[in-house]
Amino acid sequence: MILVMGATGHVGSKIVSHLLANGQKVRVNARHFPNKEAFRGAEFVEGDANSVAVLSDAMRGCSAVFTMIPPNVSAPEARYFQNKFGEVIAEAIEEAGVKKIVNLSSVGADLESGTGPVLGLHDQEQRLDEVTKADIVHLRPAYFMENLLTGIPTILSTNRFYGTIPGDIPLPMVATRDIAARAAFLLMNPDFKTRNIEYLLGERDLTFDEVIRVLGQTIRKPELEYVEVPPAEMRNYFIGAGLSEDWADAYNEMSEAFTNGTIAGTLQRDKINTTATSIEEFARTTFLEEFNKATSQQDKTARPSSSREARP
Repeated sequence: MILVMGATGHVGSKIVSHLLANGQKVRVNARHFPNKEAFRGAEFVEGDANSVAVLSDAMRGCSAVFTMIPPNVSAPEARYFQNKFGEVIAEAIEEAGVKKIVNLSSVGADLESGTGPVLGLHDQEQRLDEVTKADIVHLRPAYFMENLLTGIPTILSTNRFYGTIPGDIPLPMVATRDIAARAAFLLMNPDFKTRNIEYLLGERDLTFDEVIRVLGQTIRKPELEYVEVPPAEMRNYFIGAGLSEDWADAYNEMSEAFTNGTIAGTLQRDKINTTATSIEEFARTTFLEEFNKATSQQDKTARPSSSREARP
């Protein structure tokens, strides 16, 4: 039996699909499962993973576990939330006696300051290494390509994608399908020993100018442009979207770490950490599908109700 935490998320859901397709016995954990049919064949543990009792019960009897700390962007203090959640995971691992762990971390987790929400993942790597007796692989993926999906509303309304990272700064971006494929392989083949770190850096480094050019061509909006905005303006946008002030500041700090090379300076691309999915493939599959859904929904919202009669 393999447990997947965060099973409804971008990474977790794809891990589950890989495991089930390969005939594995899978247990899935999430707070809610809006579409259980998508997990047919899996055993459900529905409940708050921020509970040692729930999580240790879910882990018990598993040969391997995929762990992650989900973001709670409304939490007043980002790192405090991450550390409390991380403590629960570590305690549950010990209580359940799990021997093999694949832990979702991030590029920059080797750094001790200046990386925003990645600091909580830095803490979790150290915690799992020090507290648990399990063999562990910490996966350190780059910037998720799926983060680009959050820009669809402003693309529809303004033909622009906004960000604080300068458009000409190259950074590694990875599709979550590639993260999931590697995680699933490790969970099915848990031959690793002691503590291990694996980077997943995407098919190549990309600038936002290049990314937006590719997205614009794919969705037939060649006029689409990337617009750099000041961190203070982005902070206000984040808070207006429901993030706490601390999470807004943390995300801006992470963007600055990508901008000034703090994170990129620690990375060395090679054949092993270079993954398969290009931005072009991501654009014509995942991004185009989500963009078309949003466009269809926008059209339905704008369309007058057919129940109303036209009157002079």
